[in-house]
Amino acid sequence: MAAVKEKFSMVNFIEEVCDEIGPRLGTYSKEKEAGLKIKGILEKVADEVVLEDFTCHPAAFLDFAKVAWYVVLGGTAIFWWLPIVSFFLFIYAFTTYLFEQRYLKEYVDFLFPTKTGTNVIGKLKPSGKPKQIVICSAHHDSAYEFPLFRKFKHKFGILAYFTTSTMILGTLAAISKFLLDILMISSVISNILLLCLPLLSCVLTGYMSFNLRSNFVIPGANDNLSGVAVVLALAHHFVTQRLKNIELWLISFACEECMRGSKRFVQKHYEEVRDSKTVNFDMVGKGEICIISKERYFSATLSFDLAKEFQKSTDLPIKVNHFGGSDAANFSKKGLEAITLAGLTPHNYYHTWHILGDTPEVIEKEKLDRTLQKTIKYLKDLDSTL
Repeated sequence: MAAVKEKFSMVNFIEEVCDEIGPRLGTYSKEKEAGLKIKGILEKVADEVVLEDFTCHPAAFLDFAKVAWYVVLGGTAIFWWLPIVSFFLFIYAFTTYLFEQRYLKEYVDFLFPTKTGTNVIGKLKPSGKPKQIVICSAHHDSAYEFPLFRKFKHKFGILAYFTTSTMILGTLAAISKFLLDILMISSVISNILLLCLPLLSCVLTGYMSFNLRSNFVIPGANDNLSGVAVVLALAHHFVTQRLKNIELWLISFACEECMRGSKRFVQKHYEEVRDSKTVNFDMVGKGEICIISKERYFSATLSFDLAKEFQKSTDLPIKVNHFGGSDAANFSKKGLEAITLAGLTPHNYYHTWHILGDTPEVIEKEKLDRTLQKTIKYLKDLDSTL
């Protein structure tokens, strides 16, 4: 650890990464370059810094939707003649959505290329004997643009859920036709009426699949260099004002946009961090800074006890995020205490989520400062109770 010679500027860090490195798609060279820059900053203040490589199939997290569409297309094509096969195809398409997105399972990942991502992990030891590990985390990759989110804004979630529900309707239509055929009471009219449901699913699933993302990668100033900036600022603060009982793990995850970096970290370090507390930061440069206690889209219930504990120190509001999610979900799904601090819109969605306008100009310095100071207060309050 080298001596700290200058004050760390969160805004300058965000501007430098956006200007010098640019968009940072998970597992690609620009993401790795950003990770090395973060490592270099942490090495000036942290007691230990390591890079941890992991493998994943990042394209699967969004392009699974195209897999589902091809399956739906096949189920629709054979619906008239082989409804029982169509039934199972629609089930497979629905479970692809369900497991890949709602439960973060790597259900069809084997169909996509294997890539390597790199998490950056720094540690700050306490001045006394460590009694508690607290993880402060964010992610340094940036996402593809989501044109549909730009178009529908907070109603995008309704479109996504409705599209998924049409697969269930297609499943019901297929089994209904199969039973009517078995009972020999089907007719041309009944078959045409039932076929409308698979056709609806085919159209909507295709629309979602091929318009969900563009080929443009966002600058990612708020999503999520803002979170990384807070993590680095915490490192600079506590290197000169050591906590007595808390060992701080300061982590910048790769591949958050496919939810694999934090997942691999939890898999590897579970025994070490099973009693830890995680405060994750995501898009804290704009919007109302809130404590997220639940991420519905990932079926993730974060730690409400930790949320209340953080709120007691900071008076930040506790809210449920209605669409999208964060790395905290991978911790909570393994039973670990985790929350996310995020800036939300009045509709309780993330600000500047997956839009090309996510540039340094959208960052509000006071939101970064507020997040930093609230977290410092929480950590000091927690440290005093140990």
